Amino acid sequence: MEGTTARRGRGSIFDQLRRPEYTGENRCIPCTVTNLGIAGVLSAGAFLLSPVLAVGVALVSVTAIYLRGYLVPGTPELTKRYFPDWLLAWFDKGPARFDAESFAVEELLVDSGAVAPGERDLELDREFATAWYAEMELLTDKPSQRAALAALADLDVEQIRLDARPGRFVAWYDGEWMGQWESRAAFVADMAAAPVFAARLDDWEAMPVAYRSELLAGLRMFLDRCPTCDGDVSFGTDVVESCCRSYDVVAANCEGCDARLFELPFDESMAATPA
Repeated sequence: MEGTTARRGRGSIFDQLRRPEYTGENRCIPCTVTNLGIAGVLSAGAFLLSPVLAVGVALVSVTAIYLRGYLVPGTPELTKRYFPDWLLAWFDKGPARFDAESFAVEELLVDSGAVAPGERDLELDREFATAWYAEMELLTDKPSQRAALAALADLDVEQIRLDARPGRFVAWYDGEWMGQWESRAAFVADMAAAPVFAARLDDWEAMPVAYRSELLAGLRMFLDRCPTCDGDVSFGTDVVESCCRSYDVVAANCEGCDARLFELPFDESMAATPA
């Protein structure tokens, strides 16, 4: 560390002013254009006082933009927040596009490293599981759970209400039904997995919430411990009653708190034995 500090101390003033995270290959074109425009306005104002002063302002401004990437501090955040998407796209800085046609839950689970081939079938990756369960431990109360849902769906956390009811866990937004899960435990599992996927999937930010939800639900099939009580998870078939009919489902339940973690309509092909 001492040797590094000494070498930096002997660098030129330009080296000390340079911000590599905002220049070179990392330079943001919209930020640069914006700051050059500001520099032009400042130089024009200075010209009214003195042509020499205007030249000085222009040189200092352009040098600062060249070395630091911006003239006005905070420009990267300002352009991200206030520039419309069409303008950022014109600079090749538009949001990534999501390819819905190639969306496949199993492939994404594998690509993200969430699951990997095991002895018989796909299994939850140990490293992913560690990160996933660590996130679950942070979602122990309604404020943290509401904040996680707000982050997932990009919504105002103050407008979100969570409601546990028999056989379901419901989310409301501004008084309107937003979505529901089989249980609070299933909800916690989904919310905890979201930031882990966000760190592993390049197109997560571009993925619509409906597709994110489908991916999160698919991951729940690989739970081996309950997100809320840490009980063992068991799979089996069950009969679900509705107002007008009953139907068989494949379900995962916690053996400790009996929370339903996953439910899928049963298909005869699931029980078929390969020839």
